[in-house]
Amino acid sequence: MKKKENYNYFTELITITEHIVKSAETLKNVIENFNLEKLNMEIHEVHGLENEADKIVHTMRNNLVKDFLPPIDREDIALISHKLDNIEDGIDEVLINIKILDITEIREEVIELVNILLSSCKVVQEIFVAFNNLKNLELVSQKVIDVNQLEEKGDRAYEKLMTSLYKTEKNSINLIKWSSIYNCLEETIDSCEEIADSMQDVVMKNS
Repeated sequence: MKKKENYNYFTELITITEHIVKSAETLKNVIENFNLEKLNMEIHEVHGLENEADKIVHTMRNNLVKDFLPPIDREDIALISHKLDNIEDGIDEVLINIKILDITEIREEVIELVNILLSSCKVVQEIFVAFNNLKNLELVSQKVIDVNQLEEKGDRAYEKLMTSLYKTEKNSINLIKWSSIYNCLEETIDSCEEIADSMQDVVMKNS
């Protein structure tokens, strides 16, 4: 009888980050090639990635309940998976805002925040690839610094965009709409920093 393989938390966490990067890439494509006729399809695509990530998180937590000796603390795995889910939810929320706020024209400058978000998501993925089986903890720490720097860059871009928005946008409804989208993007970039900082804590505990 073939021995049942152990559940690989590291591999599943990496898979979640892959879904996150794909979602961020879809968001970038929406912004750069905005097409109202394709928006629902693109939102559906991100919903699908979000649902797949949710299924992984659900399975992971079920395994945590019965796993006698997970590779790192149960609390850390639960926290990490939850914070990764926040990133995916944030990307989804940006797209939903574009739809429900009836955005018909994209402000070109928003791509700056979207690019920072995508870069942050990619580095988060690199963190989990490096973290696989606790083999490259020093590299994880270096990547955490990269995410922190991107978050600072995001803060500066957010401040610049909000300042420009309030100075140049004469339509109060559009001002409210784009403030909401900018806020959501900035919060999702913050979520990337939060997971990176949590991974730094895990590294310190397992070094």
